[in-house]
Formats: sequence, C-alpha cells, structure tokens
Amino acid sequence: MTPHLPIVGIGASAGGVEALEGFFRAAPAENGMAFVVVTHLPPHRDSLLAEILGRATRMPVVNARDDQPVEAQHVYVLPPGAVLTINEGRLRLRHTGAAERERAPIDVFFTSLAEDHGEHAIGVVLSGGGSDGTLGLKALKENGGLTIAQGANLTRLRFADMPSNAVAAGFVDLVLPVEEIPERIIAYILNWAALDTERSDEALSKIHTLLRTRTGHEFSEYKDRTFQRRVQRNAACRWSRQQNSRITSIGCKKTRMKFVRYSAIY
Repeated sequence: MTPHLPIVGIGASAGGVEALEGFFRAAPAENGMAFVVVTHLPPHRDSLLAEILGRATRMPVVNARDDQPVEAQHVYVLPPGAVLTINEGRLRLRHTGAAERERAPIDVFFTSLAEDHGEHAIGVVLSGGGSDGTLGLKALKENGGLTIAQGANLTRLRFADMPSNAVAAGFVDLVLPVEEIPERIIAYILNWAALDTERSDEALSKIHTLLRTRTGHEFSEYKDRTFQRRVQRNAACRWSRQQNSRITSIGCKKTRMKFVRYSAIY
C-alpha cells in the first residue's frame, strides 16, 4: 500500500446505486485514492453492484476479498453476507450467517478505517434509510478524517435518512451534491503536501493568536501537525458552507477568508 494512501469509505443503502454511479462518473480515474463501497445487501442474493459501478468508472472495481491490500485507483465493494473492516491497509472480510447479519456494516467499516488510517481517511454517506454511518463518521471525525454527506443534487437524493441523521448528529464536515464530492475530496488531499513540510513558527503563531482572539481558547499546545490539519479541514468546511448558503455577513466572510489564507500559508 502507498504510504499515506487516502482511502475513501462510501456508505449507501436504499437508493444508493444511483448516487454511487453519479459519484464515480464524476471521479477522474487518475486520482491517487482508493475507494471502499459498503452497502446494505440481502445476505443470500448475488449482487451485481461491482459490475454496475464498473460501467461508471475506468478504475478497476472488484468485490472485496479477505487480506486484500488496498491500492490506489481501485474500487472495492462489500459482497453480500459479509462484514468488512481494514487493518494495516489490508481488507478483512468476515462472512456471516443469516442469524448474525450485521445491521450496521457502514459503521463497522468506517470505525475500522478511522482507527487504521486516521487523518488519511475520508467517509462519505450517500442515500439510504436509517442511521447507519452516523457512528462511523463520528469515529472518523474524532481521528482527524474528513466526513461528507450527500445533499441535494442532480442525482436525486432518494432516501435522505442516512445523510440527514449524520448531519443532525453534528459529525459531518461537508454536505455536497454527489457530483461535487470527488472534486472536493481531491482538492482537500492536494493540500496535504503543504502540511508535510516544515512551517515557520511565525505562521503558527498568527493562527494561534487569531483563534485565541476569536474563540478565547488556547491552541498553542496542540501538536503542530494535528493543529494544521484541523485548521485546513475547518477552513475548507466553513468556506463551503459560506458558498452554499451565500452568507452576507462581512465579519463572517473576513474570518473565513483569514482561515483559508492562513491555511494556505502552511
């Protein structure tokens, strides 16, 4: 597995096939990421999901296998009657019987992805009923990952419960039309390189001072990398919400512009 390979976990349920097709049609084949798709499937029925998604992208799309290493520009799909996790960049597949069917497979995978990949993990919740994915996004967010939920889009959100429940719980960084999600993830990842090099103490000090003035909290004791990653993520998320809702407050705009500008510094 490529060091620091970004892995995107995607959860979907009812109405999710259409959303998944929209996602992968919008994702360029050369993207430097791996994708793992987890859906709710009847345990004793063959699934054509890998084949269907294979027609929407030029990336290889395969059913996940146990102990399979995750590679960039590949899509891995949870097969029926199984639970999927990840450990040290390798997929772990456990087959289940009808009596032990996992009712929250998205939460299970997202939680393992958060523990395995930390800040290099991204979780996306698409169309579906119920609340599966909410706790998984919580784990991703707590471990520094990026969390995204599907919003209104050209590919109609047929069942809004899953993304809406995650948003209501406060665990979602971005709410986006499905066609915009790949581009936003790529833009987020491209900024990682800026955080991998040494940055001046002066730039960090400016950020600490700005946040202390705005919030009253002291952030200078955070580890530099953790602090930088959180600034980057929050800048992107706040700017997105500003654009989507067309906030007119000059004070809010100035604050968000500063976040974007300072995150670009380092």
